[in-house]
Amino acid sequence: MKKFIFSLEKVLSFKQQTLDIQKNELLQMQTKLAEIEKEINTLNTLFAETNQKMKKELQTGLNASDMSIYKTYFNTLNQKILRLVEDKSKMLEAITQKKADIIALNSDISGLEKLRDKQLEAYLEAFRKREELAIDEFVNRTRSAAN
Repeated sequence: MKKFIFSLEKVLSFKQQTLDIQKNELLQMQTKLAEIEKEINTLNTLFAETNQKMKKELQTGLNASDMSIYKTYFNTLNQKILRLVEDKSKMLEAITQKKADIIALNSDISGLEKLRDKQLEAYLEAFRKREELAIDEFVNRTRSAAN
């Protein structure tokens, strides 16, 4: 009996490998997103702590040059936070696109697997019919030899 060979096996294998790569890329992107969010939270906490420190110093008396230093520091922190928020937004868009790509790839793979299953079923059915014909032929030969 000839072994079943799916005509698009190489395409299916390639798409499955591509899916694995896409999933790994998505995982890396999600890890990067978590790092960005952590950094944003860290900077926000630092901003709030420094703001509290400045308020305490204002109550005890803060000179103009120290106030200017705080203002510059707050502007720097704010710029970093805004840049990170923008990076986070871009990363979220990229993750959304990557998820859409993965869904499309899963759909392609599913279609190829269904096609493979149909071709296998047709192959097995044809094999069963050949076997039945061979058995019928054997029985007929045996009967005619017995007569």
